[in-house]
This record gives sequence, C-alpha cells and structure tokens, in this order.
Amino acid sequence: GVQQAAVAAANATEEADGEVKIVEDLPEGWNATENTTEIPTLTSMDGAMQPMWDSYKNVDCRDDIDAKQCSLYKYCRGPRYCVMGGYMIVPGFYAAGMESINRGNAGSFDYLMYAAHDMCGGTSCVLVTNPVGFRTQNELHIHFRHLDNDGPNLKHQLEDTLCGRDGWHYFSKCGAAKARIYSSFPGVFSEVADAYAGNNLGSVGITVWETTACGAGYQTMVLVTTHCSIEHQISNR
Repeated sequence: GVQQAAVAAANATEEADGEVKIVEDLPEGWNATENTTEIPTLTSMDGAMQPMWDSYKNVDCRDDIDAKQCSLYKYCRGPRYCVMGGYMIVPGFYAAGMESINRGNAGSFDYLMYAAHDMCGGTSCVLVTNPVGFRTQNELHIHFRHLDNDGPNLKHQLEDTLCGRDGWHYFSKCGAAKARIYSSFPGVFSEVADAYAGNNLGSVGITVWETTACGAGYQTMVLVTTHCSIEHQISNR
C-alpha cells in the first residue's frame, strides 16, 4: 500500500544512496504490454490515450512477479533506482504507480524525477508519468524522452500560458489540467502532491518540460493532467 511504498522509498534512499542499476536490454517480449500497437485502446479527439485493461491495476507485483504487467518490478529490485531500456527510471522497491504517492510521502519519490532529468534534461526532452488505468506496467516508472509528434506544439502552448506568471494555472489538455513554471527544477512529486491537497496521485499524469523561451534562462514547466495519458501524443521512443 501507500504506507509501505513510503517506507520502502525512504529505506532505498537511506540505505542504497548512489546505487544505480542499468538495464539496457530487457528480455524479448517484455514490452508487449508497453507497446500501444498491441493494446486495445481508444483514442480521444486530441489523441490522448484512453483507459487500458482494468485488471492491470488489481495486480500486486509482490504476489505475482511473473505477471506481464510486473516486468519492470521483476528486473529492478534492490538498487536505489534502475535506468531501464534507455528511456525509463524505475525505483528499486515496489510502488505500483502514481497511486503510491501522496503529500505525506512525495518527498521520498522526488529523487526519481531528478534522476530522469539527469538522463534527459534539455529543452528537447520531456519527462512523463501516467496515471492508473493508462499504463500497462504495475511499477512506477518515469519516461525520459525527446519531444516528437505534437510535443513541440504543446510546449509552445505551455510557454504562452506560463511565461512571466507565478503559481498554478488552468490548462486545457484531455480535460481539465493545470500547469506551473519554476525558475529551477523542483521536487516535482512534492509540488504536484501539494497542488492536489495531499490526496494520492492515482488519477494524475505528469509531464515535465525545460524551456528558455521566457527570457529568464532555463526554467521548468510542469503540466498535470488527470484521467488520461499524453505520452504517445508528445513523444516517440
């Protein structure tokens, strides 16, 4: 549960500081559950991915490690985090996904987003997490990718909305969303948990973008959507 994830995250940070595992080549077929061409999904008008198999959110990978939705957990247990497949950061402890994060424990997950930023932190990059029902792996993972498809256009929309403004602002993306710009890279999970009044973030998807378009050097934009995924709309592997 959420409490267990918080304890595991704290222990991983304290006891395995600096320990990182690189998993470049995952076993053949593992990503049959990560490849949207093989998943029966629907697409909304703006291209956001719609809910996938509901059964995925009901599997606890600690009890069924060989389930296809548990591949990331199976191959990353023990280190502080893993860099997997060349485009994901995965914690070395069990955390089912965004529902494992709330205001009380968000700070213990922030280091994972910093790690993703270290892997891809330029203005052509985007960092992505998906909410419950819009993922096919039951282990928290952060994608670090280069912008593609509609990504650059959405980034410009965010810049137009956020440059020169403080605080969170309404943003229309696959329903109601909110966005904020920071003068430096923030503790992303902590900031988002605060913005959602401390409730768990199970329904939340996060994308993080770097920009220099606002005339103040490098700044970080955080877009928070709910009940949808824009991952494949804004990036490619």
